[in-house]
Amino acid sequence: MCYKIKIMNIALFDLDNTLINGDSDYEWGNFLVENNYVDKEYYQKKNDIFFEQYRKGTLCPIEFAKFSYEPLAKYDFEFLLAIRKRFFEEKIKPIVHKKAEDLVKLHKKNNDIVVIVTATNSFISRLSADYFKIEDLLATEPEFKSGKFTGGLSGEPCFKEGKVNKVKNWMKSNRYNNYEDIYFYTDSHNDIKLLEFCTIPVAVDPDNILKEISIKNNWKIISLK
Repeated sequence: MCYKIKIMNIALFDLDNTLINGDSDYEWGNFLVENNYVDKEYYQKKNDIFFEQYRKGTLCPIEFAKFSYEPLAKYDFEFLLAIRKRFFEEKIKPIVHKKAEDLVKLHKKNNDIVVIVTATNSFISRLSADYFKIEDLLATEPEFKSGKFTGGLSGEPCFKEGKVNKVKNWMKSNRYNNYEDIYFYTDSHNDIKLLEFCTIPVAVDPDNILKEISIKNNWKIISLK
């Protein structure tokens, strides 16, 4: 008996400034400052510095993880769940792109496997994935032991080459060997390695560096704004 092997597509989506009109990590930092959950002057200054490094492509993800996970270790998990819900409702939900929702729905309608791949830690980005009804989330993982965050990093950051490694490991563990195309939608030049890995790289409202590279490589450029 001959069995037909189903060929599928995989659609990978960056989260920040792609599916939403902002940066989750940066907005989370602002939310913590605005609500006095952290030292205002210190945290705002450091948050701005790290965000600028990210934009320039010079960010050290391990250093940023140590900084951004301090508040997670400071509070108990139930309290963090409560303020995370408020954060999503107040800061993230209002900046979701309607066109992004439509694009995700289109890929689902085509029976593609849809995944969010983001440098933002999984605790913060999980609610965005849930909002888009995307089960598979590949993100940077804060260490969690005995019912609370330790303030440390678990595994490799989902950033630059780390994103490629996360995707490859995810594909291997799920035995996704038979695919036709892998789409990847992102705004950032920090994602060049993953764009090069995928068969259909798509620049979404790209930063200046990614726009230049996309034009040079004849990659598709779209807007979800």
